[in-house]
Amino acid sequence: MKQLVCIGFLLFLLKSCAFPQYSFKAGGKGGEEIPGKTIQINYFENRSNLASANASNYFTESLKDLMQSQTKLTLVSSNADWVIEGEINTYKVVPISIQASSQSAALNRFTMGVVASCKYLKPNGEDSLVIDNKQFTFYSDFESSLDFATQEEALQKEVVSQITQAIFDNAFGGEW
Repeated sequence: MKQLVCIGFLLFLLKSCAFPQYSFKAGGKGGEEIPGKTIQINYFENRSNLASANASNYFTESLKDLMQSQTKLTLVSSNADWVIEGEINTYKVVPISIQASSQSAALNRFTMGVVASCKYLKPNGEDSLVIDNKQFTFYSDFESSLDFATQEEALQKEVVSQITQAIFDNAFGGEW
């Protein structure tokens, strides 16, 4: 009898425990599905003075990768339901922390910025401008004793990750 009560109690405990629920819905606010089936990401041209030769390619490909990994939208080159476009307009390194004894910088700040637009073509044929030439800028600090050229790839990777996620959140985090 004691065993039956223990088993009953254990079953009650297991049944009353709440397990986390996960959803694999791609999407926006409140877990809705992102409308549409396709996405077009146009090349983000470099309009800044300092950006490296691969900055445009790296940014555009990173944005494509993020959209493919976080949505069910199919990447196409034209006639898409969603179109994201823009340009790199900021790419700079500036000193931010001056040492009093030597008047040289202890830290430098790498900043990258893009202007992006995102448009959704609704099934009724209307365009819905989700992001309208919005500026997205992020930075990463590094020691001034380190050469920027040797640090650039890692810094660029960190900043591009932040910018692409911000574009995704702005485009798909709200109501359509």
